[in-house]
Amino acid sequence: MIWMTWRQFRAPALVTGALLLILLAGLALTWTQVTDAATRSGFTGCQADECLAAGETFLQAVRQKVAGELHLAAIVALLVLPVLLGIFWGAPLVARELETGTYRMVFTQSVSRGRWLLVKLAVGGGAAALGAGLLSLMLSRWAQPIDAASADRLNPLVFSARGLVPVGYAALAFVLGVTVGLLLRRTLAAMAVTLLLVAGAQLAGPLVVRPWLAQPVTSTAPLEVDGHYGISLSPDTGEMQLHVEPDLRGVWILENTVVTSTGAKFTGPADMTQCGPEAPRDHETCPPWLTAQNLSQKLTYVPGEQFWPLQWREFGLLIALTAALSAFSLWWIRRRLT
Repeated sequence: MIWMTWRQFRAPALVTGALLLILLAGLALTWTQVTDAATRSGFTGCQADECLAAGETFLQAVRQKVAGELHLAAIVALLVLPVLLGIFWGAPLVARELETGTYRMVFTQSVSRGRWLLVKLAVGGGAAALGAGLLSLMLSRWAQPIDAASADRLNPLVFSARGLVPVGYAALAFVLGVTVGLLLRRTLAAMAVTLLLVAGAQLAGPLVVRPWLAQPVTSTAPLEVDGHYGISLSPDTGEMQLHVEPDLRGVWILENTVVTSTGAKFTGPADMTQCGPEAPRDHETCPPWLTAQNLSQKLTYVPGEQFWPLQWREFGLLIALTAALSAFSLWWIRRRLT
């Protein structure tokens, strides 16, 4: 059964494996580019405040090398990989046999339906998780200096290409493709639906599920207006939106709102003689006027130290969904497939 399963999806597996090997080889060959740039910029071994400037110099140097383009390519590859696994590995694996009717010959042999599907799920899902895991591990190790300098590991795109999360999405996408193929029994239809479902899951992860899993922190502090702020102003009504960038590094900001003393979102109205295009000395008069409004900055964010706890929570949820879909598929093929 294992040999038969391998023969069925060896072509897409070999193509995907070759592409992954190219990326892994590229990361290995550019490893010294990253470490040398970190050393020359002074980022390696830096202390306290000097690390910020050294980190910017290091990141600028990496962006000008092949390593910078390869970093982006590897992130994109880990984001696209689950979609490809679901479409080209999972969806056709069972749907093609159900569509052509060859499954009836298999079911007349000594192999049970459940074992037939279980082997497919185990071999394909294991290979998908292994490939995503190797690329994620290599990229996470390769990009350690970049992550330390940029402090953006919790950025939704970067987070999905680090640690355990890519493994969970790869396994889920494959099993989801198999389940859809089992239900629809048409290869092209299964591939199209799998594309939509996997892409939807990858969008729902950072937008809906991850903030819920993250256990974010909410803080409110008096607003400090030091000139680094943005204003959106309506000249007709005086309504204004104020945006102040928080002085936080390595966090994932979910909400950044300027509020009044009552806790309501600040919307003005603005004093047009102090702030706005009609104010003669806007840059001088607007900051003191804003300070006098007794405003506060309300932040909801995920601290940087939550990276690995959040990785484990999301990975656990993805594996639980993968196991549930596998159990459903095994039940369906035993009870409902005719």
